[in-house]
Amino acid sequence: MELGASSRVLSNNTLLRFSPESTFRRRYQVPVNPTSLNHHQRRFSNASFQLSNSYSIRETTYKKVVNMSKVDSREFELSSLTALSPLDGRYWSKVKDLAPYMSEYGLIYFRVLVEVKWLLKLSKIPEVTEVPSFSEEAKSYLQGLIDGFNMDDALEVKNIERVTNHDVKAVEYFLKQKCQSQPEIAKVLEFFHFACTSEDINNLAHALMLKEAINKVMFPVMDKLIKALCEIAKDNANISMLSRTHGQPASPTTLGKEISVFAIRLGRERQEISQVEIMGKFAGAVGNYNAHLSAYPDVNWPQITEDFVKSLGLSFNPYVTQIETHDYMAKLFYAFVRFNNILIDFDRDVWGYISLAYFKQVTKAGEIGSSTMPHKVNPIDFENSEGNLGKANEDLSFLSMKLPISRWQRDLTDSTVLRNMGGGLGHSLLAYKSALQGIAKLQVNEARLSDDLNHAWEVLAEPIQTVMRRYGVPEPYEKLKELTRGKAVTKESIREFIIGLELPEEAKANLLNLTPHNYVGAAAELARNVDVAVNLVNGRKVLETV
Repeated sequence: MELGASSRVLSNNTLLRFSPESTFRRRYQVPVNPTSLNHHQRRFSNASFQLSNSYSIRETTYKKVVNMSKVDSREFELSSLTALSPLDGRYWSKVKDLAPYMSEYGLIYFRVLVEVKWLLKLSKIPEVTEVPSFSEEAKSYLQGLIDGFNMDDALEVKNIERVTNHDVKAVEYFLKQKCQSQPEIAKVLEFFHFACTSEDINNLAHALMLKEAINKVMFPVMDKLIKALCEIAKDNANISMLSRTHGQPASPTTLGKEISVFAIRLGRERQEISQVEIMGKFAGAVGNYNAHLSAYPDVNWPQITEDFVKSLGLSFNPYVTQIETHDYMAKLFYAFVRFNNILIDFDRDVWGYISLAYFKQVTKAGEIGSSTMPHKVNPIDFENSEGNLGKANEDLSFLSMKLPISRWQRDLTDSTVLRNMGGGLGHSLLAYKSALQGIAKLQVNEARLSDDLNHAWEVLAEPIQTVMRRYGVPEPYEKLKELTRGKAVTKESIREFIIGLELPEEAKANLLNLTPHNYVGAAAELARNVDVAVNLVNGRKVLETV
């Protein structure tokens, strides 16, 4: 079949091909000139319009929909039903906590913050005599522009942007308008955005957006998730469970220990995220302070801007072009990808344990598991979590690969890409909450766990052959392989084998006391100590400067 062509097999096994062009013609009733058809098209031209009634019904239905849309002239305003992203529609209630930071509103707010803080910084530089120190009243007025910033202010900025067609310049004009009524500030309005390129403002705004969103929204949910796993681990530290390697029965463990592995892994990656330096630049159009030095050549601008960036709680990047290099973003987003990958592993394992009936799920009155199978209680929370983690990782991986790349001293490709940071975090947050929701429904099915162990006496081949090695019994592995591999092994056959071994009586007695239930090594102790290992008891770090 040709690329771009679709096919339909008729009842007489004749294969018809329909190109996108011919489909367009039929759908929109574009007349076909018979003389323009080639031999094969003429051969099947009649047949192609004599398809089954079902095809005609679909065509008729489509035309009806088109006609209906023409009659209904209502425009699609943004709502939960019309949002292109499910984060802004179906899942809004789960991710809306990110909106104050990762939205267009959040970007505008942090731009305002940076512009105001920079004007205040200029007023403290002795050499910049044109911007004298502000009175407490003026300082309070400027701080009020930050603290009192609201949705109406953001909309006003957007209205200005419709005229300027430049989002950062719109913020500058907004602040000038706001400050015209304040006598002190009105005298220095042109020092808003002084010596700045737009990216000086943007990179700090993006850095603050990420820092605040992660510290105030992402970390609390991540910590809650890790803590929930720690609780499961401790509560089930002594619940024995049959391990499975390659999907086959393996040496027993405990349910708590296996959950503790995920708590430790997630805790480690969460800590890695907290140690990423969130960086900023403020060095002008190409990173050399050209404009700064042309106006005030005697000011130590590198030191001034470093102090300014650090005063915002960010680390300073002195070697840049027009943009901050975004390397820290790549590191940060990849750290989230690693955290998410571990959670995908957890979701899949729990999904499997539910399938094995190791876990039951608490049912909720009124909920439906299947539209046709009334008995179903599906692990939808873990499936939802897994799916959203995959989408998040796709977004975050793209950001990590794209953002560090920019032509020469800067191109604009990063600008539109940076507006999508909220998507990766949003799908991650949704996944974390889905996993937590699923965890809350889990009930351990101890009877099923015990039953599996009772039918897996072959797992004791490992300790038996290991003890045989210690006491010099020849070919221990081979003897146990002959006894157990591919054969039904029972408690009786294992005991009979142990009794026949030439071992010290104490060693033999210890082996006879082993069962699939108690052959778990240090699993229970590992699970009980999970809090110390994951370091939750000592609190967690937030994103900070190093």
